[in-house]
Amino acid sequence: MKTITRLLRVFFAFSISFATPLCWAKETVYVGGYVFPPFIEIEQEHVAGATIDLIAAFNELQSDYTFTFRETSPKRRYKDFTDQRFDMLMFESVHWGWKNYPVQASNVYMEGGEVYIAYNREGRDQRFFDDLRSRRMVGILGYHYSFADFNADEDFLTKNYEILLSNNHDRNIRLILLNRPELAEVGVVTESYLERFLTKNETVRDKILKSDKMDQKYDHTILLRNDHPSLKIAYINQLLDAAKSDGVLEALRKKYSIRQ
Repeated sequence: MKTITRLLRVFFAFSISFATPLCWAKETVYVGGYVFPPFIEIEQEHVAGATIDLIAAFNELQSDYTFTFRETSPKRRYKDFTDQRFDMLMFESVHWGWKNYPVQASNVYMEGGEVYIAYNREGRDQRFFDDLRSRRMVGILGYHYSFADFNADEDFLTKNYEILLSNNHDRNIRLILLNRPELAEVGVVTESYLERFLTKNETVRDKILKSDKMDQKYDHTILLRNDHPSLKIAYINQLLDAAKSDGVLEALRKKYSIRQ
């Protein structure tokens, strides 16, 4: 009898040793992201940017979930979402192709936008940006632009505009700086990325004519899938409030030259 009792105690202790960590294991939430400087950028083959910093802050602010970055691309993000490769995106807008997908948007927590740029030639002013259909343009493949009614389809863009679509933001700015109208006359760039580029390359600042009008204003939100088994948008909003109170959002704005 004593032997049976001893065995039962050993079995119970063994069971607890395995069960306890499982009970307290944090659930992993995958955060999708694609190259979108300064929110996601590649630095020396490492992923960096405001999204990565905000993920780290979310992991510090709570102990229920482990937020983990998972890379996608501007075009592939919808399929990857449907295939459940990620659960949410940061610094995203429902207007960027998400209206027919089962997502919820958080409160707006940061703002920004995209502007037009051209080479600052003598006699050129803001009127140069009035008729974009008459200009050779350069943009990013898979991005949604206001001038095209947020239609990111490559065939639509190339059919209706004389536009070169690439995957490299830095290259697009440098293409404008070449001052070769036969290649590109107007670029569409994220304002915060442009400012960081010019801060690092002060010698070319005077060579860039930036539009006063914006292609679009960003109202940055976090998009979360509706059918997530436990995570709710209200919880995300609480984390954003905490990040604001702790000064995390203000630090991100300053670090990445984000407007508000």
